[in-house]
Amino acid sequence: MKMSSPGSSEDPSPSTSSFFDFEGKILRKKNISAGHLKLAIQEDSKERSTTVYIPRNEPVCSPSEFNFLYLGATIHVRGHINARSYHHVSQCNLVQCSPNVKMIKEILALPNYASFAPIMGMMEEEELASLVEEHSQKIVVNSIIEKITGKRAKAPPRYRPGRVKQSDMNILECKEAEGSTIDDGANGSNGWMLCQPCHQPTQTNVPVSFDRKKESIVNLPHGADDTISAHGKLTRSEYLETKKNNQAIWFVERIKQFDRQPRRFLDVGGGRGDLAVQIALHFPEATVVVVDSNESSILAGKDYAAKCGVEQRIEFCCMNFTDFVEEHDAVGCNGSYGDVDFVLALHACGDLSDMALSFASSKGCNFIICPCCYPKRYLAPFVPHWHQFCTKVEVDSLSRLVELDDHREVSRRAMLVVNSMRKTAFEAQNVQLEEFDNKISKRNIALVGMS
Repeated sequence: MKMSSPGSSEDPSPSTSSFFDFEGKILRKKNISAGHLKLAIQEDSKERSTTVYIPRNEPVCSPSEFNFLYLGATIHVRGHINARSYHHVSQCNLVQCSPNVKMIKEILALPNYASFAPIMGMMEEEELASLVEEHSQKIVVNSIIEKITGKRAKAPPRYRPGRVKQSDMNILECKEAEGSTIDDGANGSNGWMLCQPCHQPTQTNVPVSFDRKKESIVNLPHGADDTISAHGKLTRSEYLETKKNNQAIWFVERIKQFDRQPRRFLDVGGGRGDLAVQIALHFPEATVVVVDSNESSILAGKDYAAKCGVEQRIEFCCMNFTDFVEEHDAVGCNGSYGDVDFVLALHACGDLSDMALSFASSKGCNFIICPCCYPKRYLAPFVPHWHQFCTKVEVDSLSRLVELDDHREVSRRAMLVVNSMRKTAFEAQNVQLEEFDNKISKRNIALVGMS
């Protein structure tokens, strides 16, 4: 016998209705009318599932940004049982994401995707944000499914070295020739000149001079020490110790070579404060402003600075760098962030490095900026200054080639072309390219500017 669906006019009778409130996993679902969706929900404590009806035209689901009513999702439902014994849902909350690829991709496409880390089996937002930033979408989705189910999602994708497209190589060779052709002026025939770094990488390790009292403080999310990082086979703790910390120390040692020691640093995209804390420890008279749009990273940075005893000299600002620039331009040194005299960016992604360069140049600041994630574009409509020397096709090709870590020579050649253009775009200052040991980073070319 076909059962009719509950209409919105079927209000519960006080004498015959009761309320329900339980949590369970969606086993089955069916579209039974334009107004209602029928779900079979399995509670952990019961053998049989319970059928509930969710109204389509009422705001009963939370979060409301996406559809989470997928098979396998765990939800918490509340409502009343009307006179005809229908479980009519008035409130439905998502408890745990379904191990469904489509649902996971819908969440990851949201601007605030990191806030949904708890429903994906992760303790902290930064764990999800780092996973997304450092891996391909396929690996991210499989990792989330494993977190939710506790089982291996699929066989890991077979490793395939990045392929060098001949069309991209043609563009690289053309731009190298263009930058090597000198006209009557100081630059190449197309307005820029291909440069070589001032310091070649050495075979010796960068000296690490951390304060012994701070060595036991590990700047990682709780429980993340032994998780594998996105950088090869190292754990996140090993990566921090052998790579990230040495990158920060290279910055410190390079800053010490400037004639005038800075008093106020701006750390663009400084996240968890790895660089900012080292700056504060090695320059006790200086203060640091860290700008990053990731709230969980900013909170972690504040905690790390407090543990290292430098929280009074580091200001963490959770905001988009575009907004910071606009606010700073509007109020200048009289604003809440004061006037900065040195700009830092250690692996600020994509056009964030370019905006940091632009900001430093406009303020006449010294700077050290080491770009990474060359294809990333976060700050539209801002256009990086080096794009003036390329077509869009050339920009895309060069950026792709930089990321080919399996082809180190090609990657380095593309980095030199892009950063030579960046250098030329800011020739009003004395800008040079410098290269540190590629053992501590594959993105090891920095732009060093002296006013």
